[in-house]
Amino acid sequence: MEEDVLDFWQRAETFKKSIIKNAPKGNFIFNDGPPFITGLPHYATLLPSIAKDVVPRYWTMKGYRVERVWGWDCHGLPAENKVEEQLELKNKKDIEELGVDKFVDACRSYVNKGTEQWEWYINRIGRWVDIKNAYKTMDLKFMESVIWSFKKLYDMNFIYEGYRTSLHCPRCATPLSKFEITMDEGSYRDVTEKSVVVKFKIKNSSNTNKNIHIDDNTYLLAWTTTPWTLPGNLALAVGNEIDYYILETNTSIGSGIIDGELKTTIDKYIVASDRLEDLIKQGNCFSDNKKKIKGKHLVGLKYEPIYNLNNNEIIKSDKTYKVYAADFVTAENGTGIVHIAPNFGEDDFRLGEKVKLPMINLMDENGVYLESSGQWNGYYFKKANRDVLLDLEKRGIIFSSFDFTHTYPFCYRCNTPLIYKTQKAWYLNVQKIKERMLETNKEINWVPKYFKEGRFKNNIESAPDWCLSRSRYWGSPIPVWKCSNCNKIKVLGSIEEIEKLSGEKVEDLHRPNIDKYELKCECGNVMKRVKEILDCWFESGVMPFAQFHYPFEKQENFKNMFPADFIIEYTGQLRGWFYYLHVLSNTLFNSISFKNVIVSGVLAGTDGRKMSKLFGNYPDPRATLEKYGSDALRIYFMNSPIMLGDDTNFSEIDIQDALRKNIIIFWNVVKFYELFMLPSNKIFTKDIDNKENILDIWILTRLNQLIKEVTENLEKYNLPEASRPISKFIDDLSTWYLRRSRDRFKSEDEKDKQAALSTTKFILTELAKVMAPFAPFIAEQVWQKITENNFKNKDRSVHLEKWPEIINLKTKKFDNILEEMEQVRNVIEFGLAKRDKAGIKVRQPLEKFSIFNFQFSINENYLNLIKDELNVKNIVCEKGDGNISVELDTNITSELKLEGIKREIVRFVNVARKDSKLSLKDRAEIYYSTDSELILNTIKTFKDKILKDTLSNEIKNIKDTTNLKDVKINGALLKLGIKKLK
Repeated sequence: MEEDVLDFWQRAETFKKSIIKNAPKGNFIFNDGPPFITGLPHYATLLPSIAKDVVPRYWTMKGYRVERVWGWDCHGLPAENKVEEQLELKNKKDIEELGVDKFVDACRSYVNKGTEQWEWYINRIGRWVDIKNAYKTMDLKFMESVIWSFKKLYDMNFIYEGYRTSLHCPRCATPLSKFEITMDEGSYRDVTEKSVVVKFKIKNSSNTNKNIHIDDNTYLLAWTTTPWTLPGNLALAVGNEIDYYILETNTSIGSGIIDGELKTTIDKYIVASDRLEDLIKQGNCFSDNKKKIKGKHLVGLKYEPIYNLNNNEIIKSDKTYKVYAADFVTAENGTGIVHIAPNFGEDDFRLGEKVKLPMINLMDENGVYLESSGQWNGYYFKKANRDVLLDLEKRGIIFSSFDFTHTYPFCYRCNTPLIYKTQKAWYLNVQKIKERMLETNKEINWVPKYFKEGRFKNNIESAPDWCLSRSRYWGSPIPVWKCSNCNKIKVLGSIEEIEKLSGEKVEDLHRPNIDKYELKCECGNVMKRVKEILDCWFESGVMPFAQFHYPFEKQENFKNMFPADFIIEYTGQLRGWFYYLHVLSNTLFNSISFKNVIVSGVLAGTDGRKMSKLFGNYPDPRATLEKYGSDALRIYFMNSPIMLGDDTNFSEIDIQDALRKNIIIFWNVVKFYELFMLPSNKIFTKDIDNKENILDIWILTRLNQLIKEVTENLEKYNLPEASRPISKFIDDLSTWYLRRSRDRFKSEDEKDKQAALSTTKFILTELAKVMAPFAPFIAEQVWQKITENNFKNKDRSVHLEKWPEIINLKTKKFDNILEEMEQVRNVIEFGLAKRDKAGIKVRQPLEKFSIFNFQFSINENYLNLIKDELNVKNIVCEKGDGNISVELDTNITSELKLEGIKREIVRFVNVARKDSKLSLKDRAEIYYSTDSELILNTIKTFKDKILKDTLSNEIKNIKDTTNLKDVKINGALLKLGIKKLK
């Protein structure tokens, strides 16, 4: 069925028609976050893609033009790592040996191939999007807009080159943004490693601080989980108001024989008072002789370096190897004293910058110590971790060591443990724009709302400056040219500028092509481009205008398409795309980038982690789409709390449930209506005053309620609350309206029959429109069938229709019909429970049913419904204010018993009709044989009724029972068979 609809849309160019058709309300702007082209789509990528189709379909039906252009995020480590795997390259050295040009060509080829594989999935889920004319972040025009924005930000003094600490991947040999690492939980993992408490010996104690009584056998105890950073130690940090103990312990270290006697030195240790208990638990022994002091009295103490780097800057500095106060120090773990290595930590760097510690580069981009690190030259940081421990232990500098479990960052692409590394890079000064970003965040409608003042606001408040540099190959270049002689800088923001100043034609902005363009410096030397490329998130952040090649082209397009009315992605993008859009729109245009945003939760894969192409922890969605269809998957996702930011596991059972409750039941209703279908020229009147049957009035009122609920929630971008009422309505339509109207469809009362059919036709047509955004395939199929277009007129589609309007109710006569009908159905449930308790089938008529405390007006229409549903002759109804209660007369008279048998006979005959595949248009003859006087008497008494209810012409008692089946009615045997009449 869905493939037929896809074929029709393609042949009829229905999507294109939805874009070019008259849009009286103007444009609705949707921006699509470009996915990385790494592997095939999975459920977690299809989920937002479905929402990206639901919302635009709705606004299109509301009279807006919604252009939907796909985008590809082509650059960055995701693509580079895949190509490295394919080419069996282990590191940057291998890439350089292969040739940057060949590597970049391989990346381009990989990306182009990957785009082709996505199209089947996107089409199959029913998403309408222009994927043929997709923008790509690797396209020359897009990249030109990228470098334009960099230059504009530089000219606005938002971008600077700085020496700062950032996360760094030693395998990829590039700095990374902390936000891209913290996007997903899997990037930070629990690791158990050897931690160490190191003794830092205080020197010149008598001259250092006269306020405390310590000697040269006093040690500051500092704890670290990364011993490899200790060669970079330049200071220690304490908390000003933290309480510390100066502890004494008897130790054999330093003892000796003096004047024939054994002399034992008394070593002293300084540690936070709150940490003493843990140190004792580790097996350390201290005397009761201890003194408490505040951390501020330790500030200024000098200590002996554990490693002498023999660096002139360090030797000349009077700032190194001292104790400083820092607000990030706590006594929650460790010793309350923090070892400071400005090269290897954010807090370390900030403190070092504040107190003017010398900044010496100790490690290269591959995580290998440089010559400046002294004896550790050539050590990879992980190997240094072990060897530093051995060295300190050998020298007696370790106070204690123990295994410790802590969280540690890993590269989100290659899985390598990351390091904090101080290095030169280009930064965007987020601090300058923070207040503006916090203010404009108030203008955005967040779904769910708590993200506005919660995680997103917190992200802004805690954001460091954005490290834009990536020491890689496949990406937009940082458009900075620098003179090696005078260090003069020139930032270029267009191809025209590069061509004018270099004198060469620019055909590609990728490396290594961009690296060959040299400029002449005013000092007479040559200016060359810096080697770094831009963080690929920068490209994602500028997509609202770069997709138009703004400002070089389509300035009016961008003006009319910014800011976006709607975007959606999962919670990880609170630190990713949402954040970078907000940064760049505020800096470049002093504006928000989007007005409404849905934040979906994380969909977990088969291993419980976030579903990810990197982890490969999910089955191919193709099988699911082919087994259950796209509509079922769409409804399952849109009903899910994941669309309101909650994390969830993928559930095939819930897809089955969505298929059964929505698609199958809806289709069964349509198939039943088809048996009695009205011709298309029959006019339906929406005027409820002209409706006489309470069921017609009720279902039309329910339709009003459905349209209202779905519309209101779609306008609020609350997709679960918009889609869930549809399932309930379909259930009401099938199990209440249609079931209660079944006899009306075959009624001899032509007026009532036509009313039932025309109402059903109208309901199905309008329901198809309501379902169109959520389940576009079944909606199209039903609409085409009910309107009798049957895919013949290519200009007609449910998706080109207007969104349904609420029917105008001209009278207050039925204001409470929904509440009243709900109470009627509750009363029926109570009655059925009474029957069940008495063990009496519904097919057995009973004489009387009594209702007490019915809360609405007693209406004959409702009483008839209750009579029919409960199969009772009479109803006694008393209005009251208490809780509803019911009584059922379970006395079965002989007359009632015969009626019950008649119903059983009708049921068995209709089962035989179904088994024989007879349609409602087929007539039959009934054959029977029985010795039961009750059954014979029943057939005689109710012959005409049996024939009418079974669409039969004759019922015959025969002796030859060869072809008859045995059935039991009230314990009596009846042999029964039917024959289709020609």
